[in-house]
Amino acid sequence: MSKLTPMILAVIMLASTSLVALDLAELEPKNTNEADGRTGPDAEVVSILSPRATTTDSITGEQLHTLKAGEDVNFETYIQNAGDTAIEEMAITVTVYLSEGGARGMIAKDAAGNDLSWTNGDVVCDDSFVCPWSTLAANAALDYGKYTMMYQGAIVTWTPITGDYVVVVTTSAVGDSDAGNDYSENMVSVVDWTDIIVDLAWASGKEVEGGDGDKPFDLTVELGGSTSWQARSITLEIKVEGTLDAATGPAGEDLLGTSQFATFGNAGMEETYRNGEDDTNMTNDTRYTLNFTDSAAWQGVLSPDTSGGSGSYSVEVNLVSYVLYGQLADCMRTVEEGTGDNRTQRDVMDYCEVTQYQDDDASTSEAEITGMIQTYHDIGIMNLVVNQGYVMDENDMPLTQPTMPGIIASPLNPAWSSVQATVRHLGTSLDTTYDWKVTFDIENTVTGVTTTEDADDCAYGVGEAYMHMELGDDPQNPGTAFEMGEACIMFNFEPGTYNVTATVSMVNATDSNGDPISDMSARNDDSSIYGITALNNRPAVSLTVEQEAFSIIVGEGQVTLIADAFDADDNSGETLNYVWTHPDMAVVEGIPIPSQCNGIGPQFSVCVLNAISSDWAGVNTYSVTVSDAYQSSATDFTNVFIWNQIVAQDSTDNGIEMLYDLTYDGYNAFQVTVDDSAEGPYTQDLTSFGYAGEYTSVAVVDYTPSTTYLPEDVDSQSITINYDPALLEPTSVFWISNGNWAQLASTINAGTISIDMGVGNQVLPQGEIVLMGGVLQIIEEPEGNPTGLNVIATKGGDITATWSYDGNTVPGFDWLQMQICDSNDVCSTTQENTTLIGHSMSGQTDTTHGETYTYTLSVCNVGGCHPTVATESATADKEVDGDASATAMTVSNKADSNAWTVSWTASGDTSDVTGWMVCYTDYSWTTSGDMPSTCADAEDSTSVDINHPGGIGTKTYYFTAVPYDDKDNMDNSVPGTDIILVNDNNQEDPCEVDPDGADCTVGSTDDDAEGSIPAGAWGAIIGLVVVAFVVGAFILSRGGDDDDGKDWDY
Repeated sequence: MSKLTPMILAVIMLASTSLVALDLAELEPKNTNEADGRTGPDAEVVSILSPRATTTDSITGEQLHTLKAGEDVNFETYIQNAGDTAIEEMAITVTVYLSEGGARGMIAKDAAGNDLSWTNGDVVCDDSFVCPWSTLAANAALDYGKYTMMYQGAIVTWTPITGDYVVVVTTSAVGDSDAGNDYSENMVSVVDWTDIIVDLAWASGKEVEGGDGDKPFDLTVELGGSTSWQARSITLEIKVEGTLDAATGPAGEDLLGTSQFATFGNAGMEETYRNGEDDTNMTNDTRYTLNFTDSAAWQGVLSPDTSGGSGSYSVEVNLVSYVLYGQLADCMRTVEEGTGDNRTQRDVMDYCEVTQYQDDDASTSEAEITGMIQTYHDIGIMNLVVNQGYVMDENDMPLTQPTMPGIIASPLNPAWSSVQATVRHLGTSLDTTYDWKVTFDIENTVTGVTTTEDADDCAYGVGEAYMHMELGDDPQNPGTAFEMGEACIMFNFEPGTYNVTATVSMVNATDSNGDPISDMSARNDDSSIYGITALNNRPAVSLTVEQEAFSIIVGEGQVTLIADAFDADDNSGETLNYVWTHPDMAVVEGIPIPSQCNGIGPQFSVCVLNAISSDWAGVNTYSVTVSDAYQSSATDFTNVFIWNQIVAQDSTDNGIEMLYDLTYDGYNAFQVTVDDSAEGPYTQDLTSFGYAGEYTSVAVVDYTPSTTYLPEDVDSQSITINYDPALLEPTSVFWISNGNWAQLASTINAGTISIDMGVGNQVLPQGEIVLMGGVLQIIEEPEGNPTGLNVIATKGGDITATWSYDGNTVPGFDWLQMQICDSNDVCSTTQENTTLIGHSMSGQTDTTHGETYTYTLSVCNVGGCHPTVATESATADKEVDGDASATAMTVSNKADSNAWTVSWTASGDTSDVTGWMVCYTDYSWTTSGDMPSTCADAEDSTSVDINHPGGIGTKTYYFTAVPYDDKDNMDNSVPGTDIILVNDNNQEDPCEVDPDGADCTVGSTDDDAEGSIPAGAWGAIIGLVVVAFVVGAFILSRGGDDDDGKDWDY
């Protein structure tokens, strides 16, 4: 039976019995509620209201709700508290991502390269000067269900460019109980668009004309949109009707009734068609054209019929059509080629004109102006602004002009401000004057409170104070009326979001006969500013240190802290209050005394401190808190490291004084203790230190530091030892620890020893300081030096160096310093006997092919090294460089000779090849490492003759050719060719003569011997499967609905 049979049986049995591992209770449905167990606040982003998600019409394929490139977009969203407790602190983030197949890609950037991401951390908080809402109650919607994203008090505006984006709004509320609903996203597409803008205006500038006399008007046509384009043959329909005697156009044409004109723009010869495959096939004609951002003006005149004393008239204009030119969809044509069954079709895109009947913004494609025969009574508001930046007196009245006039959008400072409206006479007769007033309604949308106040003058607005006058012109009473007027009120904008509305109305207006009159146009009677916020912007601050890190030392350096503060409400920083904290602040009765650096104004943004004590040492935290006029604040911290510095001093009874000057990282005071040692005097051979002979100490001092600082904790250190020169004459200084001697680098003057502890060393550990006497006999450097250095690379990567010596060397006193460096300047240095005159490096263990090894030899002793050194290099060579190989190898019997001729082609890089070896044997090999050692040297030739080897019988010989270099390094290779050699008196091997003969057949190819499954085996398989399923079903049935707690019995 095949091995496959038991494998199939095992798999089927495992699959059937695995059912017993299932717990049926796990398959039963469980009813859960999404809000089960949820308690606390929950800031849910229900939906994004603006921009709306772009969708595609399933029938037409047209994109719906796209954004126009270049048109500002605000972000509006519906956010609610879906939790059961109030939200007390919440931030909102809006991020615009590039769309990658409908998924979020990278964050998009604006034209300046800034990320299109804004986070307003001051939506809900307990600071009423910063946040418009102190809480958001459970189940309540933020800003009545339509929150407009703000950043630093201003509405966030995005000016998009064409492309696909993903707009994401996220909330972050303290204690949020469900993070899964804290975001929403809309995929939006931004497209290019075109617009033909038509406009009508009376030449007088009035909104409504009136009275007798001709009434000229202006019609303008302009191309708008997001990208450059051209329109041809713009056709407008002009409709003039009403109580008129006449209406004429710029060329005197009659305009009464409905007319169409297509003469807008510049007339000229234009291309009207071009074949997409033949540029010479084209037509031209005269066209009126208008280019992007250009405009065309057109004038007309109406003559009202005043004979009846009343009536009205109007001019209305509408876009009818325009023409585009280019390779447009409508210019596609199909060309048929060939005949019969070989006929084919292809599309050609020509250049042509296509008429359009609507642009991308229908609202600008029409306009209308009106007039009246009788006097038209009208006044209106022309401008509404908020003025800030007043200096107020104790009665909250302005003392100065506003420094921030003309504000029409967020943000406002929470402060006293003036709300100012400009009104104008807009009637048809200035001689008819109107008394007036303005009603200001200021609604706090957070509290719902609306303040209403009337005004008809403006004492504290922008410019000179305005005293009330009627609107119009009264020639009989000069100075009592004027065409325009100003009205303003003072209002204290507390933190919040406001809707400000100004409405002008006539007061006791009468005509010349004393009859009451009223405003005949309500649409210009009011003006509003919506959603303007009066929220204090928190200041921001960044704290830095002027000095470089690790450069400040106690007692020597200053710490200069610089607070870079910014407040959007105070660009000058004059109102910012700086409060500093730092080490060594005075405390009186447990209360810290404020830092001398504290103060109000930009001059207190720099704090200069002197680190005068160890209290400053180590790493300390310094901070600055910057507060604005409304006590909103920002704090920044920085850690500053300062080295401690101390001069530790102690003296022995015999008057030897030690001064240890240490600059270190530590708070604790460093101390030293020195005592006259009971040991000594010492007599020591100092030959190993470069001094000939023995020397005797003149003083021994026991030295103990209070602690030992490691090298990384030491900035600098030095030791000074003072002594009585009349009693001591030291010539060198040593330190002894546990019997080990070390010389200290010192400079000795009469009575003073200066010890240089170097850089990167630890504090001198405990030990004995030994002052040695006697005149120092300095050992001279060696007289001998190495010479004749010869470094040679040989086969297999071996390198051998030999040398000799010039001058005298003293064995046992002088030594040979041998340094060997590789190509990467990785070096090893050893000290050898001066009897050594040779050294080698093994290619097996010591060298790397292609690495250059440099020997540097010098003779040294404790007094130094001879100035003459020997240096020489060699490059290790273990193999033939390049990719040289023998290709196209052939072997043949040489004519009239008992020899073969082996030939080949030298391929690849042969620059390192000195010659070729042809290796051969009477068996084949499959790995290059098994190449035989019987070889013939072809030198630099690509063929060689090889004598036939002796023997009897017929054999096949296999040949390969490999390159070798000047070091006799040789490649290995597998056979490249072979040949049969037949010797006399040899019985033939039938398998060599006929490998496929019957006598050479090995094994059997009967497929039925393995792999088939006997028919009886299938019956056994089916029986086992049935039994396995029955047993599994029985086991599963033992647990039921009434036995939930029962363990399974297997």
